[in-house]
Amino acid sequence: MNTPLVSICVPTCNRAALLQQSLRTICAQDYSPLEILISDDASTDETEGLCQELVKADPRVRYVRHENRLGLYRNHNYCMDECRGEFLCLYHDDDQHHPQLISESMALLIKHPEVGIACSDWELLDGEGRCVGVRDHQVPEIVPGLDYISRTIRSGQSSIGCPGAVIRRSALGTVRFREDGPIGFADFVVWFQIAERASVGHIARRLWRYRLHPQSFSRRTIESLTHDYDENLNRYCDDHLRRWPEHVDLVRRWKRDVNRYLFWALAYELGLYFRKMQGIQSSYRSVFEITDYNLTPEEVQSVRAQLWRYRTGPLQSATLVILESLLSLRLTWPLAWITRHAGLVRTGLGLK
Repeated sequence: MNTPLVSICVPTCNRAALLQQSLRTICAQDYSPLEILISDDASTDETEGLCQELVKADPRVRYVRHENRLGLYRNHNYCMDECRGEFLCLYHDDDQHHPQLISESMALLIKHPEVGIACSDWELLDGEGRCVGVRDHQVPEIVPGLDYISRTIRSGQSSIGCPGAVIRRSALGTVRFREDGPIGFADFVVWFQIAERASVGHIARRLWRYRLHPQSFSRRTIESLTHDYDENLNRYCDDHLRRWPEHVDLVRRWKRDVNRYLFWALAYELGLYFRKMQGIQSSYRSVFEITDYNLTPEEVQSVRAQLWRYRTGPLQSATLVILESLLSLRLTWPLAWITRHAGLVRTGLGLK
């Protein structure tokens, strides 16, 4: 029985040192046949030399260097168009991958032809390569596509991470990244479009590692990501309704859940700000704690203003009144204390 070709696409730009580490784990995959397509977005560091040497050493590797800068998502789309596999991946140039990531993902995809995209759990690494957190998603092995979309919009968290996902090309079709939109959460929109017509697969094992470092696109505040989440997901909802006009009630709920999630995410940002000021640690560390940023006074004011914008019901209105009262009294320790129990709070609010 012939096994299908899998294309591992690696869009990259000026990250030669991290790329070298990532490619080492990509080339060590135990699945065959593989195509490894490196799409170099006009790097000016040692990327070209590194990749040319790898091409000589490994016949599976194909290297393309663009003379003029494409940009992040145009480079992703180039990879999707250029790769040859029946299945494909878009692996970041700074992450690490277990040798069995492709083989285990393919076993699931071959067993379940209704699945359009599969991903596993993952670990979080700091800039030095130390494990600083995990992402274990308590979801079934196979999730109906619309259920995946609803859960992701409601929780703001996806069980699919781009650097660990394997995509069935027939499910991807003509879906591509929006090149002129906000960077944050653009991958959600791609996964959602696949999930409109296919199920989503999950492997309950940590098979890749997501690296957080000073150059990471994910090193942003919740306050700065709010606009991206709002624009990308609300635009997706509008586009979905044009494709599926019978989903009017579902889309209305999704739009309400977008605002609801953003409200609680911003409230968490505010509590986290005061917790950092007080030096209070937590056993659970979100990405926003691991990246260890501090809001400016102007950003704090922006968070407070956006909370008023995104409130959607009596509970949130009451919460906002309490927040403002505590701030006026300078009683910030309750806000800091609540963020130490973010997991329990998320469960209680139905953000799971």
